[in-house]
Amino acid sequence: MNSIKAIQQLESLKRDRLSFVHNNELDEVFLEDIKAISIAIKALKKYPDIKDNDFKCRMCGKELKTWKSIQRGFGPVCERKFLNDVYNNQQMTLDTLIHERKERQ
Repeated sequence: MNSIKAIQQLESLKRDRLSFVHNNELDEVFLEDIKAISIAIKALKKYPDIKDNDFKCRMCGKELKTWKSIQRGFGPVCERKFLNDVYNNQQMTLDTLIHERKERQ
């Protein structure tokens, strides 16, 4: 089982434990379980098991080291480059807008 599957399983277990909470004195056991599961999820997201080859950057191919990068598919440097490329390719200059407006009239 890799980190992603373990996190999914823990999140499912957390939802299961939440279903047992009924606002009475017996809830303490379930609330402690939920706290422990939440800590485990946070730890796995912070330090994922990156031995799996699926955890590589889509741009440069380097191994991704954080849960956030794994979810996005890019490391922080490549993500910035990718977003800059997208942003720059979608920009229209004021001259282009004025020219298009004149053509429509």
